[in-house]
Amino acid sequence: MALLLGAPEVESCAVMADIVNAMEQGLREEAAGHTEIPPRLNIKTPEGFFRMMGAVLGQSDLLGYKVFHGSIRSGVRYTIAIHRIRGGELLALMDGAYLTAVRTGATTGVATRWMADPSADTVAVIGSGLEAQENLAGVCAVRPIRRVRVFSPRKERREAFANRLSQQLGISIQSFDSPEPCIAGAPIVVVATNTGASQGIAFRGAWMSPGVHVNSVGSTMAAQREVDPDTFHNAAHVVIDTRHAQDESGDFLEAIRQDKYPFGRAVELSEVVAGRSVGRSAAGQITLFKSVGTALQDIVGAFAIYNEASRRGVGRDVGDFPSLRQF
Repeated sequence: MALLLGAPEVESCAVMADIVNAMEQGLREEAAGHTEIPPRLNIKTPEGFFRMMGAVLGQSDLLGYKVFHGSIRSGVRYTIAIHRIRGGELLALMDGAYLTAVRTGATTGVATRWMADPSADTVAVIGSGLEAQENLAGVCAVRPIRRVRVFSPRKERREAFANRLSQQLGISIQSFDSPEPCIAGAPIVVVATNTGASQGIAFRGAWMSPGVHVNSVGSTMAAQREVDPDTFHNAAHVVIDTRHAQDESGDFLEAIRQDKYPFGRAVELSEVVAGRSVGRSAAGQITLFKSVGTALQDIVGAFAIYNEASRRGVGRDVGDFPSLRQF
């Protein structure tokens, strides 16, 4: 049976703690060499872009892909498909908009588990959209968070974020008028913004204090920026989700151009989870996790949601689709 899952069904079946744990296992599989994750394919369109991301997880018997297209101006449509390798049957075809945010948040949760102060109970969030919401949820899934601070440029958005999430998470959330007092003294920072060529830098390395762990998830294209080069330069440990980001993200490209990208110190999150590298080796260190998203994250997140949907009986069974062609 193949399940068709719309946006409301995907959201209802996304259990963050479960997806964080599934993501960590997927990263272990990547570190063990059981995955194939080629660079994403970016195609320009007259209206914006068309992007394709695929992955094969041999140990998990999964393969799948995400396709999305559109523009920041007109909006983007996301579709994710997951298949079994053996037999090739489609397991699920689902709306990928919310899933893209929740899998990013789950990956941030894994990074925070391995990189942040274990006793950290305060998070500063730069951004007030869906990505900020789900990245905060990922952090809350792995740390005993009691206080949250939030800044974004529009007062009504950040205050709405604070009101909504404080009720959902049962945590005190305070809204700030500027980023620096929001960040000051917080042991964990989440930077999750709607980056673009005109938005400018959302976070600066000069704001990093001893012991802070920063998660930054924006800037997935060359024209986008979220953090400045000093954010990379000032961190004792820099962990990334894919080395492909060094060739396509504006944050990486600018840090490289200014000779502030730490090639010798940057490691992938899968290496940290597997124990081959460390994300933090002393309490007072500044650490950075920089994420641009991978197809592995999409497939692992989608499979976790598919399992929950199957358990609940959610979604529409579309039968054996697509049909098998024999040669």
